[in-house]
Amino acid sequence: PPFVGKHLMKDTQGKELDRVWKGMKGNGLLDYVTGWYRLAAEFIQGTQIKAAFVSTNSITQGEQPGILWGELFGKFKLKIHFAYRTFKWVSEAKGKASVHVVIIGFGAHDTTSKLIFDENNHVSTVSNISPYLVEGADLAVVSRTLPITNVPRSIYGNKPTDGGTLIIEEED
Repeated sequence: PPFVGKHLMKDTQGKELDRVWKGMKGNGLLDYVTGWYRLAAEFIQGTQIKAAFVSTNSITQGEQPGILWGELFGKFKLKIHFAYRTFKWVSEAKGKASVHVVIIGFGAHDTTSKLIFDENNHVSTVSNISPYLVEGADLAVVSRTLPITNVPRSIYGNKPTDGGTLIIEEED
């Protein structure tokens, strides 16, 4: 799939992604490659077919895992069978795309042992692979707009908008 993040998508790609995700809440925050995951998830339902994609690594970081994997684990009952953690992909095509990617293999069925590869060609056999490509449960952190308890609401979080007056120098 094209390595197009949410901020670099053409309008037509954004519309394609919305159509593929069928208007799912939060799909506007997802990278283009996630549409391929959605289509594959639907295609492999009720089979022993396995699929794998080279993907932008951002689908395993930040706000995307909660949206993407929440849907893939919940609605499609996908299981990650193997994962190759972040590495730099250098294209031989014109324009020399240079992005950081992951490879994720999955199915709509479980396997007894799962493999995690890293950039040093170290392989770990694990019982389950989380959306963050580490051993762990099929859970992802979901973005929230309201606190879970009765505390004051955070407006901006960590946002450097002080006009440069809160710069701390080494001598400080």
